[in-house]
Amino acid sequence: MMELTNDHIPIHLTNLAQRYGSIYRLKCGKTTMVVLNSCDVIREALVKKWSDFAGRPISYTGDIVSGGGRNISLGDYTEQWRAQRRLVHSALQRCCQQSIHGVIERQALHLRKVLLDYQERAVDLSEDFTVAASNVITTLAFGKEYDKTSPELQKLHCCLNEIVALWGSSWISALDSFPLLRKLPNPVFARLLKEVARRDAIIKKHLNDYKSQNKINEDAITGFLLQGLEKQKSTECGELLTDVHVHMATVDLLIGGTETTAAWLNWTVAFLLHRPEVQTSVYEELCTVLEERYPKYSDRHRLPMLSSLISEMLRLRPVAPLAVPHRAIRDSSIAGYFIPKNTVIIPNLFGAHHDPTVWSEPYSFKPERFLKGGDGFTRCLLPFGGGARLCLGESVAKIELFLFTAYLLRDFQFVLPQGENSLPDLRGVASVVLKIKAYKVIALPRP
Repeated sequence: MMELTNDHIPIHLTNLAQRYGSIYRLKCGKTTMVVLNSCDVIREALVKKWSDFAGRPISYTGDIVSGGGRNISLGDYTEQWRAQRRLVHSALQRCCQQSIHGVIERQALHLRKVLLDYQERAVDLSEDFTVAASNVITTLAFGKEYDKTSPELQKLHCCLNEIVALWGSSWISALDSFPLLRKLPNPVFARLLKEVARRDAIIKKHLNDYKSQNKINEDAITGFLLQGLEKQKSTECGELLTDVHVHMATVDLLIGGTETTAAWLNWTVAFLLHRPEVQTSVYEELCTVLEERYPKYSDRHRLPMLSSLISEMLRLRPVAPLAVPHRAIRDSSIAGYFIPKNTVIIPNLFGAHHDPTVWSEPYSFKPERFLKGGDGFTRCLLPFGGGARLCLGESVAKIELFLFTAYLLRDFQFVLPQGENSLPDLRGVASVVLKIKAYKVIALPRP
């Protein structure tokens, strides 16, 4: 238990790998956890033997956060879960083909206006990144976008932020391993229950407002999910999915589509402050290759410097550094070690991305490692997990990261405020999502 109370678990588990190897076991109460710290062992478990390790841990607190395991990120590997994932995957694929490029472009241009309005003042951009990322997913989900000052948006963000922060707390994880603790007062758990209730009330209102429209818009993800629910009711024997599954899928999309992208953009600007010449290289590449126009996602193969920056940021700061724990649904093995059924598997993506046997100077920010002739291997990047549990939003996230980064670096140069001698702290604050500590930056418009 003491190993899991460290203030930065991804770094701590990675350091343990230096001592115990790429696969080791931790015992926590009645729970046995196996931590995987290299690309090869993670791929073996999640991709090669995905059917053995596709489960999720049976979790008291996870059930509370996920509506009884009825969301995609925390739900166990069942027939219901597979049906829910197929439905949401189809909805995301459909929106990727139809509207996502235009939605992200609009938000990127709006973000440009917000940054210009600051008129070169030193500001913390984290909230602006959150609003931009959030508006992409709320537009895709509900056909709705918000202003930064919107009370509805602030209420939703405050609530989701709290849930993500609280659920990563050792006060919460202890309740899963030591059931006796559930009988004792726990203020952190009480706050979590309150925030989950607030979250569900907000999402329920969104869904009810959506259903009350005269005609459901099937182009929006929520409309597609509700239509899929109706089709299933009329064609299948027995009801596989319910309104709760649509509700929880919406929660997944909002958390997955907002917290991760905003955190990643914040990290990117911070790392670029440490190496300003990388900004210059990307800007010159954008100007040379594309001349006057903004990039499209289809341009990515013509922009190797920008693509390598994105790869390096996904390596250095995978936003979900320990992914989400898996569970062995049958007896199996990893790297020749016997893994009994119900063992909890923790894929330490942060550790795999900082493995010194794979990456030279693993803690250094070197986008050039992914350029031709460099020693970076995209095969060893696993920022979205793998196998049956591969992050559902991977395709949306890749387009979003590319376009937001390209638009920001084409229009602005990010510099430290005058008189500010200390660069942003790159250690970060580890919870479910790895975030950077607050810092201020000046966005100088490019000529």
